[in-house]
Amino acid sequence: MMIERFISDYASATEAPHKQDVYFDTASVLHATACTTAWSDEQHLALEFLSKRLEISRCLYEGYQISGNRASTTRLSDALQPLALALLFKDFMRLSGNRNMTDAVKRLNGVLKLLDTLREENIAIEPALATLIKAQAEQFLAALQPVPPPLPEAVSHVATTLTPRTLPITVLFWEGPIARAYLATLNSQGLKPERIIHLVSKNDLVTRKPLGRFLPGSLKLAYAQSRQKNSIHHWASTLRKTEPALYLSIRNTVESKLHFSEQTINDALALADLSEYSENVEALMIESLSDDTLYKRLLELSQTQVLFTGGGIVPKRLLEIPTLKFIHIHPGHLPEVRGADCVLWSHLMKGRTSATCFYMAPGIDDGDTILASYLPRLIPQLDTPQRDTKTLYRATYAFLDPWVRAFVLQQALIATEGFTQVNAEPQVEYAAVTYHFMHAQIQQSVFTRLFAEE
Repeated sequence: MMIERFISDYASATEAPHKQDVYFDTASVLHATACTTAWSDEQHLALEFLSKRLEISRCLYEGYQISGNRASTTRLSDALQPLALALLFKDFMRLSGNRNMTDAVKRLNGVLKLLDTLREENIAIEPALATLIKAQAEQFLAALQPVPPPLPEAVSHVATTLTPRTLPITVLFWEGPIARAYLATLNSQGLKPERIIHLVSKNDLVTRKPLGRFLPGSLKLAYAQSRQKNSIHHWASTLRKTEPALYLSIRNTVESKLHFSEQTINDALALADLSEYSENVEALMIESLSDDTLYKRLLELSQTQVLFTGGGIVPKRLLEIPTLKFIHIHPGHLPEVRGADCVLWSHLMKGRTSATCFYMAPGIDDGDTILASYLPRLIPQLDTPQRDTKTLYRATYAFLDPWVRAFVLQQALIATEGFTQVNAEPQVEYAAVTYHFMHAQIQQSVFTRLFAEE
């Protein structure tokens, strides 16, 4: 078998110095696995561990702690990285052959990310191995069939409305398409949050440099708000001008399949002043969600529920404030579609997008679910070969992902009477699958299906 030859050649050309002070010694594990023909669960778990590290960071380190964090900043030697690539590719082929498609596609994601890294860093690999990986990836993705989920129960609530009123919730507003879709959705139902806390970054989101250091307080805040708004909405604004057909294909799908009105979508795009959505709006300038200013302000709130709209990973100490319950809408059906890029993973693995409204807890998409739903099949008809993957990716997250989330927010509001009658249920952990950011080759496979011309 060709892959065995690659493994043998790479293993014989490298050494495996043993590191005593780490939980996971990458070099030793790679050599031990290369020297074993019939892999046991130990080897399978080791390769799964390495694949996850690659999915997260796109590179490998000499050693890791039991938590999965790297044990040092020293990268795995250039000589050993091709061996890791060959072993992980062999494991992908094993999983694919066993029809373990969920683990296979995750392993492929790690393999493709490592292959990219080796190319970017000019680390030599056999051209035949790269060709083999590309061919097998194309064949696998072309044949991959989603496992259809049950029909979405929440769709039955689409036509239902709520009595207009002020909701006893606080919106933690981080400027962006998601937050705007949420406010427009609330507004379309005649609902106003009791409070909006507008989080404004002290630093430029691209350069990370402080904003308006020499401006007085009110001007500094206004300047930072403007820079943040322009930065976050850059691609949404640009694509509406440069890719009108792409924008309209997604918008028309959101209107026809998810039943958001033209007025509601226009409301979100207008980027109106937040005072139009709540009578109680305050702004906080912060470094990040870990900023003490935010923590102290949230401690002052009376018992309430907080609708999280983005801005990063919520620190554990915020989630542990006893008077608060954080509500989040994740673009995947929990717990079987956790992690990143889930609007894409859900479509690839289930054939439909999905989302879950849940109470946040420390961990990746942990917490009790309020409502989880697979959405109606969304197929914005478009000729994708005319557009590059980055453009399709940016358009998906500017125009589709926010409304996938907003759809389930709307259903959760209806099902719980505005979060006043919530019956949340624990997630079934044995069913949990966590995905990571999707490689461009897998993205392209998704976009070919997502934007299929029927």
